[in-house]
Amino acid sequence: MSKRRFQYPGEICRPGERVIETIDHRIFESIPIPGVELAAVQALEKIIRPMGAAPQPVKGIVPKEVIPILVQEIKNKLYKNIAFSTAVGVVDQPLGLRDMGIVADAMTILAVGGGFTYKMNSQGNDSTTAVAAWVEDEFEIEEIYVTGLGAGTAQVRVNWNPDLIRIRP
Repeated sequence: MSKRRFQYPGEICRPGERVIETIDHRIFESIPIPGVELAAVQALEKIIRPMGAAPQPVKGIVPKEVIPILVQEIKNKLYKNIAFSTAVGVVDQPLGLRDMGIVADAMTILAVGGGFTYKMNSQGNDSTTAVAAWVEDEFEIEEIYVTGLGAGTAQVRVNWNPDLIRIRP
């Protein structure tokens, strides 16, 4: 038998007081402890990386107020292929997304035809020259305005999810 110092939950010890209990340490020797093979531990170390230190703030950058951001991980449900003329006379022609009630999350250029430029959401925005297989997916697209550069027919696909809740500022 040996004497060990233990403090029990809820017990208050004043400075200088000692809590002494008698316990038989042999009871801990009788509890079976499963052996862990070294190979299994090494395999786990390869899978589980140890947690590193917290990132340090960058010197000279003052953090601003943290504003929570809602991130929606909902896939698009619907898409529409829109074909249009790329004739030279076509200037800032809307493709009609607003009239169809579509707020697209992505646009893919399927065919360039004779070539065209496009502006998203406003005729006042800068125009971008269309390139086949180009995807615009960083914006909510309320309307697309196209300007033709040569005779032909182009086609774009817009994707959207009607179930997303959109909040107007």
